[in-house]
Amino acid sequence: MQLTLTLSGSAGMQLLLLVSSLLLWENVSSKPTAMVPTEDLYTRLAELSHKTFILTADVYREFDLNFFDKTWITDRILPLCHTASIHTPENREEVHEIKTEDLLKAMINVSISWKEPLKHLVSALAALPGASDSMGKKAADIKDRNLIILEGLQTIYNR
Repeated sequence: MQLTLTLSGSAGMQLLLLVSSLLLWENVSSKPTAMVPTEDLYTRLAELSHKTFILTADVYREFDLNFFDKTWITDRILPLCHTASIHTPENREEVHEIKTEDLLKAMINVSISWKEPLKHLVSALAALPGASDSMGKKAADIKDRNLIILEGLQTIYNR
């Protein structure tokens, strides 16, 4: 039994070229040709961190204004921050005294420790009566920014 190609000559040829071209690219992956210099990456992370800090302050301020006087919060004793056990420098002098590698490890650990709480914050704000859409969007943005900061810190640490 003989099989024949039922496409017109040019369409069949185009299909054959397409398939052969795809086969050539089968095991090829993109590779960045230029790496962002560490100093530039650091600068970008510092700027992103500062913008995230401002966004976090906005969410805190809105939460404080709308919910802090509620009895379910004022009756509770607030625990220490879950990152309190991670040793971080307390002031500028301590930052200058610590080894760069140790400072990066601490920053990475703090970012990692916020991944789950930020996920829960986003879902909790979505379910919280009276929470604005803006506050929920800002919390989601903070969560996403934390992941970007974490990735950047890990990149710098691994260089």
